[in-house]
Parts: sequence; structure tokens; C-alpha cells
Amino acid sequence: MKSEKNEVKMELRGETEVVFTRYFSAPRELVFDCHTKPELMKRWLIGPEGMVLETCEQNLKVGGKYLYLYMDTKGNKSGVYGTFKEVVVPEKLANTENYIMDMSTFDPNAPEDPAATFESRTFTTEGDKTLMTHLCRYGSAEVCKMMVESGAAEGMAECYLELDNLLLKIT
Repeated sequence: MKSEKNEVKMELRGETEVVFTRYFSAPRELVFDCHTKPELMKRWLIGPEGMVLETCEQNLKVGGKYLYLYMDTKGNKSGVYGTFKEVVVPEKLANTENYIMDMSTFDPNAPEDPAATFESRTFTTEGDKTLMTHLCRYGSAEVCKMMVESGAAEGMAECYLELDNLLLKIT
């Protein structure tokens, strides 16, 4: 079977960490922008089938907060929120990630879950491509196992095909 350079590769590290890597055929500045500018994020960051990124609010600085809400065709919402821990344009983005499963109980002013997922994305130029290394450190081995078994890599791969299409349009 032929290996595609732009496929999502997943590596487990210990019981709570997963590292995803993926190449993009675009300059890292543009790939970084697509991960940080709401007007670009809304064009490729799809949620579960039938959902669109309806709300994309963020304060892109260390200590800044973000809120991404997905909505389905019936108006049901879910999403993620967190705090940026590191922002080095166009090189690195790190944040916490908390999941919102029930909007009726979501309080944007509530303290973050101490077991929130930690994410870090590093963007590296390799020739005419950008390598994105995406580390996810989950709050427990159980959550990590659930994310891996739920098809996180496949979901990312689907999103990144959307990003590839957007990058082709804007480069």
C-alpha cells in the first residue's frame, strides 16, 4: 500500500499522550493562520457529521480564552473551550481543551477542569511543505483510550482534507 505524505500519523506516548503529525502543501504562516484566524477556521474546521463551526471566539495570547461551538442542522450545539498557554506566531500554539457536551449546563465563567486536555501544535517548514506536530495530553489513560478508539485520527484526517481544499483556494 502506498503511503501518502499528507496522511495523519498517530503515535501513542505512554498512557495519556498521543502525537499526531500531518504535512500540508502550504507555507507554515498560512497553515498557522488557518488554525488561529476565526474567518479561516470556520471554512475548514468541521465537527461531527452534519455540524458546522458556528461560534469561533478567541483572544489569541498567552492566558487568552477561546470558545468554539459546533451546531447541527437542528440547532443542537456542542463544543470546546480553554485557555492559550503558548502562542509563538507562526511556530507554536498550545492550549487547554475542555469539552462542552450539554449547553444547558455550560458556564463560560466556571473554572477549567483540572483534568482538561493539553494540546500543543508545532508548525515546521520542510522544503515547500509544513509539518504540523499535534500533541494531545489527556487527563487520564481512560480518556486517552476513548479518544483513540473513537476515531480521533480519522476525524482529524477528514478535517484536514477540508483544510487542504481551503489552502488550495487561498495560496
